[in-house]
Amino acid sequence: MNDRLLALRAVAVVNWLRRHPLVEGGPGVRATQALADVARAGIGLRRGRRFHGNVSAETAGRNPGASDDDAAFLAAALVTLPHRLRVRPGADPDVLVREAVAEALVAPPEAVARPPGPDDEEHTDRGDAEGGDERLKLLVPMESGGHRPATTEDEEARRRALFGDDEAARFLDDLLEPGPPFPPTAGPAPTRPGRRAVGEEILAVRPFRPGDRARDFSARQTVRASVRLGSLAPRALSRQPGAVWDVVVALDASASMGAGERPLVAPATAALTRVLVRQGHRVGALAFSEESVVARPLSRARVPFPAEEYAFAHATNVEAGIEAARLLLLREAAAGARRHVIVVTDAECTSHNGTAEAWGPLGAPRGSEGLGRLLRGGMVDAARRAALIAASRCRRQGITVSVAYPDDRAEVAFAHQLAEAGGGRARCLRP
Repeated sequence: MNDRLLALRAVAVVNWLRRHPLVEGGPGVRATQALADVARAGIGLRRGRRFHGNVSAETAGRNPGASDDDAAFLAAALVTLPHRLRVRPGADPDVLVREAVAEALVAPPEAVARPPGPDDEEHTDRGDAEGGDERLKLLVPMESGGHRPATTEDEEARRRALFGDDEAARFLDDLLEPGPPFPPTAGPAPTRPGRRAVGEEILAVRPFRPGDRARDFSARQTVRASVRLGSLAPRALSRQPGAVWDVVVALDASASMGAGERPLVAPATAALTRVLVRQGHRVGALAFSEESVVARPLSRARVPFPAEEYAFAHATNVEAGIEAARLLLLREAAAGARRHVIVVTDAECTSHNGTAEAWGPLGAPRGSEGLGRLLRGGMVDAARRAALIAASRCRRQGITVSVAYPDDRAEVAFAHQLAEAGGGRARCLRP
């Protein structure tokens, strides 16, 4: 069983379970990846035993008609999937997983082919993933190919032209509430040499560079640096943000936010992260669609956020993004730090984590009445309610939630409602 077939079978098993009427929630993308990884490891171990002539008698006796690979796949599914399912009372998740695996093994799944286009003639006779379902980019585990290829200067210039650092700085000035200076005392800053708080701003000493304004030149700091170094060392004072935040940027990587729909989103998100780090904030980043994944931990490291490299697909679970950002801040934020979440999203909520509070007083849909409720927009209402609850939870724990939406085609009213619930602001990336 090659890696492609293994991944496709894992996707087929998860999709079968998600469509089953006895399954109320799960499994998700992580479960698919875990199934493929554990099955690959199990198949490797069984092939090693078979090579040495030690085929497992227990496995052969339990399922004599199945191959070692199929038995390893079933064992991996029973390990990784049942605890990720939320089933109706009386249903056995192990039995459901066995049925899903049996279906996948009887009819090996194939990728769903795209409609052939004028540039796809060479792919029509292939059975590979190039003509397959685009959603597999998020689901199929990818083998490591070493370091990612470096972005060319032309590509980097094109991205910065779409949304540059100066534009990102102006946007952040409008989005974030600066607050009092940090540290909140006049005189030398105890946490960082070369910085001092003056009134409502903090001044930082740095080398005077070509292009700097004359009013930023500091004669006093130039004399002190020149005496210390023994040569002329011009110095300037740069204005630093009045407040230093611990910020998590949560990027909505759902299908409606991709480059085809909104080419501004990925370059803008990368620019916001880059400028926040440059301004002295500690910055983390994550991407979410139906589930979330952390892209960079909370730090001042100048590590870029590769927002352009994500495969934008699936539904929008804003609750998952806000909850992941909240947990990241609770785990890694500095003691007493101001904490902020910036959600880059179109606010078109279409999915949630399936909690009871998200469904509201009526509870989860059941039967024919529940189906009618879903058709009338019940899922969207529950997803919005879950996102508002997550934002309110952040606010109660001292975390501000702001929203950056891409354009006027987004759910602007709900974006402002979400920011209000989180105690922050909602602004358009480019009005």
